[in-house]
Amino acid sequence: MRPLGFFPRALLALAFGSPLLCALPAHAAAPKDAQAEKAITQAMDVDYLETKFDQAEKRLRTAIDACGADKCTPSVKARALVALGVVLAGGKKQLEDAREVFVEALTLDKSAKPDEDMSSGEVKYAYENARKQLKLDGAPAAGGQAAPSGQGITHTAPAEQRVDTPLPLYVRLAPELLQDAKKVTVTFLAPGAGDWKTLVMKKVGEFGFGINVPCTDVTKEGKLDYYITITDADGAIVTGAGSRAQPLSTAIKARIEGEPPSWPGFAPPELCVKVESGPRQCLDDNQCNAGYACISGECTKRPDAFEEPKDTGPRKNWVSLTIAPDISIFSGQDVCSVDGQEREHFVCVREDGSRYLGAPTPGVANNVSGGLALSTIRVMAGYDRLFLDNILAGVRIGFAFRTSSADEASFLPVHAELRGTYFIGKNPFASIGARPFVFAAAGLAQIDTPVNVEVLEDGVACGAANPADQNSPCTKPGNPTYEGSRVEPRVQSLKAYKQAGQGFLALGGGLQYAPLERVAISVGLRANVTLPVVTFVLTPEVGATIGF
Repeated sequence: MRPLGFFPRALLALAFGSPLLCALPAHAAAPKDAQAEKAITQAMDVDYLETKFDQAEKRLRTAIDACGADKCTPSVKARALVALGVVLAGGKKQLEDAREVFVEALTLDKSAKPDEDMSSGEVKYAYENARKQLKLDGAPAAGGQAAPSGQGITHTAPAEQRVDTPLPLYVRLAPELLQDAKKVTVTFLAPGAGDWKTLVMKKVGEFGFGINVPCTDVTKEGKLDYYITITDADGAIVTGAGSRAQPLSTAIKARIEGEPPSWPGFAPPELCVKVESGPRQCLDDNQCNAGYACISGECTKRPDAFEEPKDTGPRKNWVSLTIAPDISIFSGQDVCSVDGQEREHFVCVREDGSRYLGAPTPGVANNVSGGLALSTIRVMAGYDRLFLDNILAGVRIGFAFRTSSADEASFLPVHAELRGTYFIGKNPFASIGARPFVFAAAGLAQIDTPVNVEVLEDGVACGAANPADQNSPCTKPGNPTYEGSRVEPRVQSLKAYKQAGQGFLALGGGLQYAPLERVAISVGLRANVTLPVVTFVLTPEVGATIGF
């Protein structure tokens, strides 16, 4: 046989070689596959197992970014994305972010799934939700679990419950889980209902959370499906039990065979239709019927169940009646001379009550030494309004007594005052007892203070025969130009009234004591300065107050 020539041999080689050449691109590795594979191995076999989750996440994201749109084969990039989802769900508990990564992986490769050895409950939960989002029903799921495995929690689904009776659900958390668990919810689908509802479970005891599915959702026979979710402060799912795809369930029946369900250590809830007694098990008053209160975990009939509701909040409006004597601090020289009375704002009165306008001897007696002297006495009615738990703002209206009786001396007997009071302490009006306070005030008031003054009539001015002798009587008025002047005794005792006001500013403080919710007794002391006639005045106050 003759060997084949060059041309036939070339055709033969081309015929057998072409399929191989055409197949090469389909099986050749993409430029970044090796880098991605190395990153997956390092992240999962080293970083993840050493719980260096941030480092594993960073390594995988760098590899995924390097793959870009076409620099890795779809299956390799999908594997890198699945590995990242495992780190986010199983390591960092970021289930929502993990779900989004799994969605991206399944979009590239519908057969991509986490390694069984690394498929924790959180990973399975996030992976299945990703498959559900892409509507990949019937495809293999990681481990077949629809929700986190429930590690760290203990929950037993009630087998059955009677119609029209609250369904008590209770879950106990492991102590190490309490720090991360910020919210525990139960989401349920009542028999015959079309929508799922969510309730926030409340703390029961040291490690437990509980809630009653209310009467309105257990009115029909059938199956009540539910699942429990525990999330952290950021809203990330920490763990749980059941899911919408594979829920826990309780049969709602007209009659039940076993013991009715209840929280550990609590009585079972009773039929809702028994309005006269109400549900027995409770967390707060809102879970009890009208006329009942939640006491020690059970609905108990109120003693005042048939009385009108009472307003138990702090009283906002307060009326008062106060008695307040004024104590003035002042001094003066030549106070009963005509010039001194005008200059120092004194009114000097004789023993018979008439105004003194004589001519006392200059520099002899006729002085007021500095000190305290009892002045006018005030009776005031007040109204105050409570603001911001601690502040009273209001008015005082009243009258002043014990004033000058001289017809020529004008006096303003009315007291009018604006006052603001701050009570020290947290919400002091919420309870009875002592309430210290400070206040500021301003208003209209005149303060007259009487003191005794001895005067020696000027012998020359009053025509005494021997002016140097105080026993030599006067023979004429010392100031005949003034109306009402008359012949005065050489020596006499006068009542000198210091007139101050008619405006004032004041600061003070005191103590209020409330023996009853609506009744209080107050004692206080204020320091006043009168204007435009400046005098310093101390005013102790005693009053009674009623709130409404």
